[in-house]
Amino acid sequence: MRTRTLKLLRCGETVESIQNAILQWRAEELESAAAEAGVVMAMVRTNQEFRKELQYTEILAKMPLITVEKIGESEPIPLKGGGKSPLDGIRAFGMGHVIAGGAIGRDLALYGADVLNIWRPGDSEVEAFAWDVQVGMRSTILDDSKEDRATFTRLLQDADVFFANRFPGFLRRHDLDAEALCAKKPGLIHASVVCHGEKGPWSNRPGFDEIGATVAGLFALEGTPTRPQQPPIIPICDNVVGWFGTVGILAALRRRAIEGGSYRVVVSLTRTVLWMLSLGIFDRAYAQATAGSTAEHSSVPPDLFTAETPMGTYQGITDQIVMSRTPGTFRTVLVPRGSSKPEWLTS
Repeated sequence: MRTRTLKLLRCGETVESIQNAILQWRAEELESAAAEAGVVMAMVRTNQEFRKELQYTEILAKMPLITVEKIGESEPIPLKGGGKSPLDGIRAFGMGHVIAGGAIGRDLALYGADVLNIWRPGDSEVEAFAWDVQVGMRSTILDDSKEDRATFTRLLQDADVFFANRFPGFLRRHDLDAEALCAKKPGLIHASVVCHGEKGPWSNRPGFDEIGATVAGLFALEGTPTRPQQPPIIPICDNVVGWFGTVGILAALRRRAIEGGSYRVVVSLTRTVLWMLSLGIFDRAYAQATAGSTAEHSSVPPDLFTAETPMGTYQGITDQIVMSRTPGTFRTVLVPRGSSKPEWLTS
């Protein structure tokens, strides 16, 4: 992304150089040029401005918060039940990175699924994200070679779930979209995280957590349109999107158990930001006056857990809502990226 961005702006890496290069553009023209170049860049809008965009009026305003769509027929596959965890026996694999996609795998793993995350040889990851989000998953590396594609197909035949958050068009280019995979494996649940939606004039625009917040008006609300600000708590929607993706998968698994079928699950970063804004906004003066002023308004320290892993002693945060009957536990806590065999566990 750094290389593409600097090539588009024709400048050096310093903050001053980037700022000066951006000043040579009109905001709308730079945003469009960035989209064409595959660069993650968005113009700050107010929420009122965003609601006039075609991507909002034609797509996001009509898009469910969680899309669960039956796209094929298959025999019902009952959930096993009776095990230690609700998802015992479920096999999920995917291409989840940074937070939103990886968090789906982490959630499924916490409740008993065997989760295998697939990386490509050239993939990179921010270590801090991996330590937070790749928890619970085994990790392997596959490419587009004939041998690795055959391995992927073998994994697919015994999989219940495939999940991913990749650049627009990536899954279709590599025959990993819902239609392609569900045709090869009837009964599969295919879950994907998108930025602004799968259709519409912005469907090709790449983005991550802050991009949805930028275009939907949150940064202008936290600051002003000319001096936008991030909220004090980030990421803004990534973890929520991950939870919504997991909820969609659980709903699809339940439907599959009763009526059979293949399912497409889609969640959107920008759509989720819009939902968060719909919940209401704290009055700024009230928030500033009460933040930390009493025990009632203080942050509650998170519950922690520790584990010994191949990467050393790990300290992580537990789920902050714990089910009494199914508290959740990780079979695998943290492994080096690509260190697992591309196969399913036998028990």
